[in-house]
Amino acid sequence: MSVRTFLLVALLTLSAPLWAATPEERPSVGSTVIGNGIIVPGKQVGPLRLSMPLPQILEAVGPGYKRDEFKAEKIILYEWRAQAIWVSLDLVSKQIRVISAFGTNSKYRTDKDVALMDPFTKAEGIYGKDYKRWEYKKEKIILIRYAALGLQFGVVEDPGQALLHGRIFQIGIFAPGNLPPVRQP
Repeated sequence: MSVRTFLLVALLTLSAPLWAATPEERPSVGSTVIGNGIIVPGKQVGPLRLSMPLPQILEAVGPGYKRDEFKAEKIILYEWRAQAIWVSLDLVSKQIRVISAFGTNSKYRTDKDVALMDPFTKAEGIYGKDYKRWEYKKEKIILIRYAALGLQFGVVEDPGQALLHGRIFQIGIFAPGNLPPVRQP
C-alpha cells in the first residue's frame, strides 16, 4: 500500500464520516477487533492469513467494507472501519500485498507485544534495525518494513502532533521478502 493511500485512509478514518452512514450508524474506528488481534509477521492479523483467498477474508471479516481502486498505485484497497483492518491487493494479479491493522486500538499487537500507538522505538528495540525506511515528508508518515519478517509499521512523523509523533498508527504483514512501496518518496 502506498504511503499516500495510507495517509489518505488514515485521515479519512480519523476525521471523515463513514461513506453513507448516519451518525448513529457510523462505527467508531477499531470498535471491534478481528479475533484475538494478534499480528504474526509474515503470516496473519488475528484470523486473517496471507494464505487466504480474498473471498475467505471477506467472509471472515464480514460485511461493511469499503472497496477502492487506486490505479496510479496499482492497488485495490478493502477497508473495514469498525475492525480497523485494511487489505490491499495488487490491481493486476489480485494477489494480497498487505494486511494491516490501523488506528489507535492497542488490542492489535504483534506476537512480541508491539501495539498500535506504541512508540516506534519499542518496535525497534524488539525487532532491531534491519529494516528499510521511506520518509514521506509531505504526508508526515514514515513507512518501515522488515523485509525478512514480512512486517511493516506506519509511523506518524509530525512534531506538531505531540501525542501522535513517533507512534505506530499502522501494523501490517506481507509475504517475507523485498516489498517496495507502491510509490517512492
